[in-house]
Amino acid sequence: MLVLVLMMECGAAMVDVDGARPKPEVTVTKPTYPPFIPRPKDNTAAQPPNREVRALWISRFDLGRPPVKRERLVELIDRAAEAGFNVILLQVRATGDAYYSPGLEPWSYRLTSSRIKDLGRDPGWDPLAVAIETAHARGLQLHAYMNAFSMWECGRGAPPHTTPEHPYWHLAAYNSESMIYDPSWRVYARRNGIPTPMGDGKNDAVACFDYIMGSPGVERVHNHNLAVFKDIAERYAIDGLHLDRFRYPGPQYSHDPETIAAWQGMVPPVTFENWQRDNLSHWMARTNSEIKMIRPNVTMSAAVWFTYKKTAAITFPTSQGYYDYYQDSHRWLTEGSVDAIAPMIYGPSFNQDITKWKILADDHLRVQGARQVWLGLGADQADFGLIAERIDYARLSGARGVAIWSAGALDARGYWDDLKAGPFRAPAIPAKREAQATPVMVP
Repeated sequence: MLVLVLMMECGAAMVDVDGARPKPEVTVTKPTYPPFIPRPKDNTAAQPPNREVRALWISRFDLGRPPVKRERLVELIDRAAEAGFNVILLQVRATGDAYYSPGLEPWSYRLTSSRIKDLGRDPGWDPLAVAIETAHARGLQLHAYMNAFSMWECGRGAPPHTTPEHPYWHLAAYNSESMIYDPSWRVYARRNGIPTPMGDGKNDAVACFDYIMGSPGVERVHNHNLAVFKDIAERYAIDGLHLDRFRYPGPQYSHDPETIAAWQGMVPPVTFENWQRDNLSHWMARTNSEIKMIRPNVTMSAAVWFTYKKTAAITFPTSQGYYDYYQDSHRWLTEGSVDAIAPMIYGPSFNQDITKWKILADDHLRVQGARQVWLGLGADQADFGLIAERIDYARLSGARGVAIWSAGALDARGYWDDLKAGPFRAPAIPAKREAQATPVMVP
């Protein structure tokens, strides 16, 4: 099987059927970081809302076991509307697949079955189209929530060939005749001092631990992602584009050939870590700019790491988006590369300790300015009062709103009516208003 090439300890970039090891052809374009310039005054860019944002994440797992049912999606959106939400963040791309009519990537197999052989099979309905119609009919906004660099699942083997081709094959410039597969699009770590691409499984030389990840330093990965995002914006009446996993998978990545060549070519030189942060920030700004050219009123948002950087107030152990994942989320917000960030302050530690949650919330809110911070919070609480307390704190602190993870947890806990009878019982109140910052774009 061709993908076994990636499991070799040597971590060679390409192997052909005769065992020769040709050097991969890598096209390197050194990133530039253009200055931000004001938009024309008549450009209708996304502005801070005149009501608080009550956002709900609906992940692909919230839609139930495969095959995903239309009725389940409609039911969740209806319940969200009844509970008082006004923004739905619906996951429509997870691992280089589509929960909408392709497009540049194949239908998700989960729409049809639990078998990856059904990747690309038409389920007979379009979840994104149904969600937009249902949400708009109930007065809710629908934001397309898309994973950026998670390209395939660990330990499932190679995806089948489809039309359109999955990025697992497309990004590798796979040729069925020569049987050459170039994994240089993946993140690389060092294995015994040798830059080695992430494998397909947990026992490979560079283990795949969540997803097979594309490298944020490889231009063709970004170009493919941007084309996918633009395709969505062109074909669907979305109110927002919400990006998740716009980060590196860890501080040991990525030592792929294109990243190293681009970094070493920088004049004046920069540190490797700063190059990676700058490159991610550049592409976020470019994505925002090109999406706004298609839909000027769309809200660009990002789900970001719960801790940006440790401060004197953060005395507890925590990983940091800035240092551990090269995610400079506060820069994105202050420079206008996104309209909103949703810090993911949930999980067992933050669900159980509201003091930690408040400390991290305060740190993100200090850079909100005239843009938007939607404070993320977890719904998987044994006591609904812990959810209500966080919503109250967000309001008192001047947050533009909250984002709740997730619809499945609310459903399992039965908290829809508690929201309607409690913190969401009144229409969404105006967010705390501040002076408008001049909207910006990247040429």
